[in-house]
Amino acid sequence: MKAKSTVGVICTPDARATEAGMDILRAGGTAIDATMAAGAVLSVVYPHMTGLGGDAIWLLSDGQQVDTLLGLGQAGQRLPDAGAITMRGPASAATTAGALRGWSMAHDWSTHRWGSKLTWPDLLEQAIAFARDGYGISANQAFWQQQRYNLIRDLPDLTDLCCDAQGELLVEGTRVTRPELTTSLEQLARAGMTDFYEGEIAIALAEGFERLGNGLTRGDLVRTQAWHSKPLSIRYRKGTLYNFPPPSQGLYTLSALNALNLVNLESLENGGADYFHYLVEAIKAQLKQRNRQLCDPAGGTLDTRELLSQERAAANFAAIDPKIAVPWQEEGRPADTVWLAASDANGRTACLMQSLFHDFGSGCMVGDTGILWLNRAAGFNQDLAHANGWAPGKRPAHTLNPSAYLADDGQQFYFGSQGGDGQPQTQIVLATQLVDFRQPIDQALLAPRFLQGRSFFGSSEKLKLEQNIAPAVGESLAGRGHDIEWIPELSPFTGLAGAVAVHIDGRREAMHDPRGEGTALGQ
Repeated sequence: MKAKSTVGVICTPDARATEAGMDILRAGGTAIDATMAAGAVLSVVYPHMTGLGGDAIWLLSDGQQVDTLLGLGQAGQRLPDAGAITMRGPASAATTAGALRGWSMAHDWSTHRWGSKLTWPDLLEQAIAFARDGYGISANQAFWQQQRYNLIRDLPDLTDLCCDAQGELLVEGTRVTRPELTTSLEQLARAGMTDFYEGEIAIALAEGFERLGNGLTRGDLVRTQAWHSKPLSIRYRKGTLYNFPPPSQGLYTLSALNALNLVNLESLENGGADYFHYLVEAIKAQLKQRNRQLCDPAGGTLDTRELLSQERAAANFAAIDPKIAVPWQEEGRPADTVWLAASDANGRTACLMQSLFHDFGSGCMVGDTGILWLNRAAGFNQDLAHANGWAPGKRPAHTLNPSAYLADDGQQFYFGSQGGDGQPQTQIVLATQLVDFRQPIDQALLAPRFLQGRSFFGSSEKLKLEQNIAPAVGESLAGRGHDIEWIPELSPFTGLAGAVAVHIDGRREAMHDPRGEGTALGQ
């Protein structure tokens, strides 16, 4: 359900996180403060998708300027004891977690630039209370536990997290506490986020790394950094569209929309065959490029200026045949995350994406910290000679890439989605619905979506269409060579997205995806 306010709004994928963030807004906190408090709660009550042992990126805006903060971990100085990276287990937990470096930088931004007076104890209070006093298992976690039943059985740490004393999967509403995570959160509230990398928690994590054999050391934690960067941007219609620089895949979301700039989408039937064909072909071409190019910019040769140039956009547009689909021969890359955002009374907006990479991350708790570690190392290409191949201290290619759109007339939209390869696909649907067809955020989020390639589990590489797309549209797309598979209307396979709108008259609106349990509140 859409939330409205002339003061502040927030939306997250879980009602408890949304309420925690709203409490911070009501206490005079900034949009950063509210989003961080909500993100901390998600790290407790949404452990299958996010946590302290993951990565995080921030998109910050005052309505005039957009900035990005990236808290992304890096590979250790040596490979795991197994000698190679795996998809799950200890040998997938081979990059550091950058989320809390990002939190630290965002907190400094909130304090020194946005005037916040709130402290770490203020921001972590609700998360600590849930971990200490207990919370009910969400329907979303119960769903994913069912999907990952075999994984949970194979990894003892996940069994402890997801099963009762008899070894049965926890059902929705089961009340649990997280005593070890409580201790870690209380230490972070006292000492600040630096403790995770250089203090008592860092010592406990390093001891846990040694037992796991994941190749990381305390020195790798110390070397983990967050950084501020100017976002990438393109002109889109009568405004500017922003996204994240590499190693984020935001470059390719922008590239697809740069090509679509040359299509008069407004003249096409919204949700018609031509509309979907152009969007699918534009993003397919960019995902292919991403799979070959995207890497840590510190060691790569990506020319973002050229890739976002008008000349490249024209070439990408020219490569789209309006009547014939290019065959899809890529291997899908499912991944998971959370997107949440808040806008405050001073017109500032913060969007946060936090991720363990795949749902449940590596499946490994580190030491006695209660912290589930990410499996982001699985994002490296297995070929060490590839641009995205593993190397000491290198960051893997990232799927995280929320967007912002600042129109010339002052209208603002902020949006993002979970879902690995699905993130840019859902974002171009949202961008075109909001900007080209001028849909309100609730209608944009309800609009039918597609997903080219493999989804989260047990799926094909076909072009998936939600069933509220007209059958004739599917027939037309199939006639152009698209390999169609129908999925239910409002399918979570297309990711759980969200959007915030800041209108010219000062009204703010927020909504999380009707495909999930997310909520929005207005101050």
